[in-house]
Amino acid sequence: MSVFNTRPPAYRPGRDVNFDWPTFRGGLNTYLQDTEIARNELAQADNMMLTAGGAPTKRWGSALYHQAGNVTGSVRGLKGFYKSNTTTELLALTDDGYLTARSGASYRTLTGASWGSGPSGVQVYMAQLDDSMYIVNGRRELVRYGNPTLTGFPTISVPVITGASNISNASGSTTKSYRLTAVSQVGETVPSTPFELGNQPTDLGGIAGGVLRLVWTGVSTASSILQGFNLYGRNSGNERFLAFIPGNATIYLDNGSAIPKEFTYPPTADSTGGPIAKYVKRFQDRLVFAGIDGEPSRVLISGRVPNHEKFDLSNGGNYIDIEPDAGDDIVQIEGFSDRIVVFKERSIWEVRLTTEQIGNFFVTVPTLKLITSSIGCIAPASVTSVDNDIFFLSRNGVRSLGYQQGFNFDVLRTNEISVKIRPVFKNLTTMQKQNAVAIYHDNKYIIAFPGKDETYIFDRERLAWLGPWSLDSTVFDVFYDDNNDQHLLFSRESEVLVDEYSETFTDDKGTAIDTILKTRNEDFGDWSLFKNIRNLFIQLRNVTGTVEVTIKLESRRGTSFTATSFNIVPSTGNSGWGADMWGAAEWGDTNAAPGGIDTSFTIRWVNLNKLGRVMSMTFRTTEQAANYELAGIRGDARGAGRGATPGSWRVG
Repeated sequence: MSVFNTRPPAYRPGRDVNFDWPTFRGGLNTYLQDTEIARNELAQADNMMLTAGGAPTKRWGSALYHQAGNVTGSVRGLKGFYKSNTTTELLALTDDGYLTARSGASYRTLTGASWGSGPSGVQVYMAQLDDSMYIVNGRRELVRYGNPTLTGFPTISVPVITGASNISNASGSTTKSYRLTAVSQVGETVPSTPFELGNQPTDLGGIAGGVLRLVWTGVSTASSILQGFNLYGRNSGNERFLAFIPGNATIYLDNGSAIPKEFTYPPTADSTGGPIAKYVKRFQDRLVFAGIDGEPSRVLISGRVPNHEKFDLSNGGNYIDIEPDAGDDIVQIEGFSDRIVVFKERSIWEVRLTTEQIGNFFVTVPTLKLITSSIGCIAPASVTSVDNDIFFLSRNGVRSLGYQQGFNFDVLRTNEISVKIRPVFKNLTTMQKQNAVAIYHDNKYIIAFPGKDETYIFDRERLAWLGPWSLDSTVFDVFYDDNNDQHLLFSRESEVLVDEYSETFTDDKGTAIDTILKTRNEDFGDWSLFKNIRNLFIQLRNVTGTVEVTIKLESRRGTSFTATSFNIVPSTGNSGWGADMWGAAEWGDTNAAPGGIDTSFTIRWVNLNKLGRVMSMTFRTTEQAANYELAGIRGDARGAGRGATPGSWRVG
């Protein structure tokens, strides 16, 4: 006869599990699923930023700083101008084509030069050097602002060599070729037609070589504009720089003592009216230009102050072409230590400058080195110096360029820093990427996408992304006013208003900033088990207004449902002995009813006791004054066992 054990099995309660989220310094992570992100990361962080040890809080608000132009169009250029007399001006160029300077809450228009029908969506770049501001936009020649007016640079005509002879009557079997350019305040004409003289000695100088005498016609222009002439020679088709000649001269004697230098060829475009360039940067005591009209792979380098408006060889200027006509145009330039970093669409290069002596002149010699041929920059206005690195937007996301630990100290390397929000950039159109603008302020790299109403920030201190913010921008500038107070300024698409971000503003020019924060989907360490989620504790700091909280669980049907929702308001009041009523009797002398305790911390306990597989929490604010700092969340649950496993999961 069989014997059966009829005793019921001992009760074994589910295992208790806890979670603790003391900080959210990991920031936003949209690359992984909500259940995969770390406990210090966020699934959503609209209009949020981090403070203190990594507590999320509402972003800065914004307010009008001043109006930069007429009522139509957008601001395309914005830059602070800091004069040597310690006064400052805020310059702006709008789509109407006029440069303005801030005057109180409005502006005054600067005269002397304009941009015709306006930049019309073209970004404007400015660089200050030697108490002047230099302005380019790729559509007109270089313009200088030196207060109170703008100044363009007139073009001059090309000189013509009219004759040449060997005054020593020496002869030989070679042909000497010469070309001449005129040099203005800012640039150099294209060279004259080659003048060739046959039957000359191979080497000039002495009795055998003799001396060649060159003659040319002068250039009809004001003596203050014409600075002189540059002479190139001596091999036909390979003429190189020989000498700088004063502007009042029309004769030159070539005795062979000047030695042509490599890579010092005549210019291919007239720059006497100033270069037509898209980009300008100050590099040490020089100006550097790129995006040259007709030469998209050229970097143009000025002489050193006081010759920073001159680009010819005799005044310390030069240029270098980087893989010309290779289908890879220059997108931006940026100084880094002792080199110029050149960003092209699909590659990145560095240019270093040295000097070599040719006769009485010191010629600037640029040398080129490839950093990477696999990555380039797609957004010119995204290139920003960030501490000891350069940040920029590539086609796949934001990257840093700088030194990297473990590699040669003088080698620049690039790394992606936007992996956690890579889907954000993947979902942008090419044009949205190309138009992105960025700034570095308060240890944050801030990148905006004009026309999309979105801005993201990378918190450099915590290495975390937050956003999107619900504003965009066409330009940024960190401006220092006459009191040396710092202002983070920006202007939105289709506006000529310059606004300011500041932690002192609680809204956007009177409009509430709606915030949404969503946590990870917490599975309590086991995604396959359902749990009885019992207690949740929420700690907030500095609560103002109303904070809406929603707790969602995943049910056994596989759907998400709201387990509970509630509002958190600041706890303020006057409870305690001397301030309370006990029924009708007064315990104290205030005749006051009890309230909450005024404290910077607000703690809420949710006794949930509901079944779910995963849990998430969402925090929202919609009021102008509403804000909070999320200082931590913790909770506990108990596993429900396999008996709670949905039958729909079973196979077979």
